[in-house]
Amino acid sequence: TLILDLTIINDLMLGDEEEVKNVRGTDTAKIGARMTRIIRVMRLVRILKLYKAIYEANQAKKKKVVRPLNPGDDEDDDWDDLDVQGPSQVNRESQVGKKLSELTTRRVICLVLTMMLLHKVVRIDTSQQFPTSAHYGADVVNEEFLRLQDDPNNETARLIYERSLLQYIYYHNWYTGSTGDTISSQYDSRLFWVGIVSSTQAQAEGKAANASLRSATVTSWAQNINSIESSSDTAWILGLGRLPESIQTDLGETWDAQCDTKSQNTRRIGVSLIPQVLSTWGVGYAVPCPENLRRVERKKYAPSLLFDEERYNAWHIAFYFDTRPFVYWESVYSLLITVYVCISLCAASLMFSNDANRLVLTPVENMIAKVETIRDNPLSAMKVADEEFKMEEMNRAKTRKLEANASMSKAVKDILLCNSKHSTPELMETVILEKTIIKLGSLLALGFGQAGAQIIEHNMHGVDSACVDAMIEGKRVECIIGAARIRDFSTATEVLQAKVMTFVNQIAEIVHGVVDEFHGYASKNNGDFFLMIWRKDVDMEAAKLSKLADMSMLAFTRILGAVHRSPILAAYRGHPGLQQRLGKNCRVNLSSGLHYGWAIEGAVGSEFKIDASYLSPNVSIAETVERATKIYGVSLLIAQSVVTICSPTVAAKCRLIDRVIITGSVTPMELYVIDLDYMSLTVEPPPKMQINWTSKQRFRVRQFLEAEKAMKWHEDAHMVKLFEENPEIAQMRFRYTLEFIHVFNMGYQNYSQGEWQIAQRLLTRTRTMLGVVDGPSMALLRFMETPYQYEAPDSWRGIRELGHAT
Repeated sequence: TLILDLTIINDLMLGDEEEVKNVRGTDTAKIGARMTRIIRVMRLVRILKLYKAIYEANQAKKKKVVRPLNPGDDEDDDWDDLDVQGPSQVNRESQVGKKLSELTTRRVICLVLTMMLLHKVVRIDTSQQFPTSAHYGADVVNEEFLRLQDDPNNETARLIYERSLLQYIYYHNWYTGSTGDTISSQYDSRLFWVGIVSSTQAQAEGKAANASLRSATVTSWAQNINSIESSSDTAWILGLGRLPESIQTDLGETWDAQCDTKSQNTRRIGVSLIPQVLSTWGVGYAVPCPENLRRVERKKYAPSLLFDEERYNAWHIAFYFDTRPFVYWESVYSLLITVYVCISLCAASLMFSNDANRLVLTPVENMIAKVETIRDNPLSAMKVADEEFKMEEMNRAKTRKLEANASMSKAVKDILLCNSKHSTPELMETVILEKTIIKLGSLLALGFGQAGAQIIEHNMHGVDSACVDAMIEGKRVECIIGAARIRDFSTATEVLQAKVMTFVNQIAEIVHGVVDEFHGYASKNNGDFFLMIWRKDVDMEAAKLSKLADMSMLAFTRILGAVHRSPILAAYRGHPGLQQRLGKNCRVNLSSGLHYGWAIEGAVGSEFKIDASYLSPNVSIAETVERATKIYGVSLLIAQSVVTICSPTVAAKCRLIDRVIITGSVTPMELYVIDLDYMSLTVEPPPKMQINWTSKQRFRVRQFLEAEKAMKWHEDAHMVKLFEENPEIAQMRFRYTLEFIHVFNMGYQNYSQGEWQIAQRLLTRTRTMLGVVDGPSMALLRFMETPYQYEAPDSWRGIRELGHAT
């Protein structure tokens, strides 16, 4: 559209001013000029869209720093004190939003521009209804000049012609319009060139010589004008003004200024009224010829009354007016109109798209953002749900605060708008869909877990098809595998029957909660069996892997203490059916085992049903280690693979109790135990105040647990310190003295080296040294007694064949 601003193109659109059709009617030229202005408006709209794109790009680079919420603080109760931060405000615009915004903007622009074009084209131009003085005066002057041409020697005819021409010049005096005198400055009263226009040079020179004014007539006319304006007569409405003496002199001489057109097809000979710069008279730019001004800055008037086209093309008298002031103000007004149109376009576009953005696009973009978050990290769905709940609570608090501060004006507004006081806004389908996506993502994260994250991620990235491909190839990972089992579960199932689900879930809440706090994942729940995973990242450093092993060992230690101190689980000790089957001292108990190795992470099943899990011989080894807790009479056994990678300080808390070969392992492994006497624990007293577990309370607890979980990876957080400072662990380990550990170690060394007679004496001592039976001592004595009678076989290498530990 910049091409239209070029003078050559603009002149072509306006047409040739010397053609008779442009003298008699200028509709085409006016329509072309209006189209030019409209196209400029479109160009400015494009500039506005470019500014919008730059603005959005700059906004996307800005990072909003949001103060992290500490769930443990009291400030968490004050939802209304927090600013509501919309989810992903700076996210990129969706494709739907872009398309709808572009279509809306286009249609609004086309609508407004069509209205502008039709308004300009269809309306009647008042300048075409009535001829102006320039038109009428040109016909009068031309008529008198024709009479003079019929009788060139007639003095009366010449005088009448000269006075008519001078009247025309003074009536449209350029200098009167420049000084702003009265009414004349408000119209086309800026004549700057008068002369003869002809198709031939000879005819132009001849007609110009006849049309020239005499000096005496010019001087007499000027004196007459001066005397009239200097008199006290104020009857003159229109002030004709004066001409500079140099211009009067030029008028009184023969017209000889040659001002041909650029095409050289038309000859012009005449006189200019502003041929030179006259600062005192307001002439700052000399215009000796019409071509010195642009096409839009000049306007030609020629005789049109009773004038045939052939005669017009041969020769005619022409008057050129200076329209620069009008072009200037027209440009100013055009700019103002353009600004107004741009503002109107923007306002209309915003008004048209506001409802669509509020009701459709914003919810859709929020849904897209949440789906992308779940797609990138399926396990983050729970955090998305927590953030959404926080937003809901803050919005409710803000609404309550606004309602509390409502003034009388709101009551009046409700009455005028017939708003019901008890009306509740209905939820939009988009809001319902958004919340459904969050819930589905949370259920996916809960159902599939860490093992199924890859399945969710794989299927959600494949947007080219709606087909679900659950049977994807497994992935090999390095991980710490934890196995936990509920003791006497079959008996509990028979006794509790329908309530067994509640029973298992109460235990699972403790197990899963503690494992998650120590950065583990609950993988599989199978009745009485729980499989937990501490997954090693691909680029995890050795120090972090050691800390991960420490956390897995501390997690199972904490689980044992939490199960035996829970007042909810302690209530089952008094259950009559369980007491009848298990004895009066029955209690809920767990046995656990830990092992480190590789596993295949993926989906197990078919197209009809899948389970996300881990398959590996190491999983079987972990289960076997857990089953071995019954052989050794302990609650927690740890394989050598875990003790090897954990920190030395935590490894020092473990007691080596045997070296065995387990089915699934080709090499012998050492078994360790963390000595824990859960019988020394007392049940935690119930809370003094009954907690109402609302959604808000659960959210706060989850936020608190997330903060506690994040602290575990901090450099200042040492697992051995948490191990030693925990009162439950200290109470469970209080019975195990240093003397007992030394005697047992001596007994185990003799057992390992084949000195079973000495080992029998030492282990028999440690079996009852604690006041209770030590399970590992009892297991080793039982193994040496039957069938070996405390005599090591010749093939003994300090390794025991444990098998599946059934």
